[in-house]
Amino acid sequence: MLRVVGAVLLIGGTAFLGFSAAAALGRRVRALLGVLELMEREISFRLTPMPDLLEELARRARPPLRELFMRCREGVNRLGEKDLGQLWRDALEQIPLGLEGEELGFLSELGDVLGRYDGEGQRAALERCRGQLSETLRRAEAERVQQGRMYGVLGLTAGAFLAIMLV
Repeated sequence: MLRVVGAVLLIGGTAFLGFSAAAALGRRVRALLGVLELMEREISFRLTPMPDLLEELARRARPPLRELFMRCREGVNRLGEKDLGQLWRDALEQIPLGLEGEELGFLSELGDVLGRYDGEGQRAALERCRGQLSETLRRAEAERVQQGRMYGVLGLTAGAFLAIMLV
């Protein structure tokens, strides 16, 4: 009886890992979209200066986005050595956001605009970045639907294999 319960728990655990792997990208991109929308509103309507905006985003965002904005805010004190775009790219490289190359490319391009242009130019860049990330999220959702079952089946299969090996 104990072996059966252990086998069921093992199969259930590996299936859960398979399904959660399929949903991870969607959660990260949604959080990032929310922060970028907040950033766009602050720049457009309140005309918040970049150092204050980075501080506010670091306070409101969840990890690991919080660390990204904190790192950029700390770097603002060294703006003579590097520009904000380079500080942004350095922070993107140092903070593991769990995003792939395409998403990081969108964010890197955004760093070249932040703090360099007027509010309208920054707002347009943020809107473009949000649109690109939304498209990435849409594709990830479609992929999750297609591959979600496969991840679940792989998790179940791996769990069943381990249960057979242990029993």
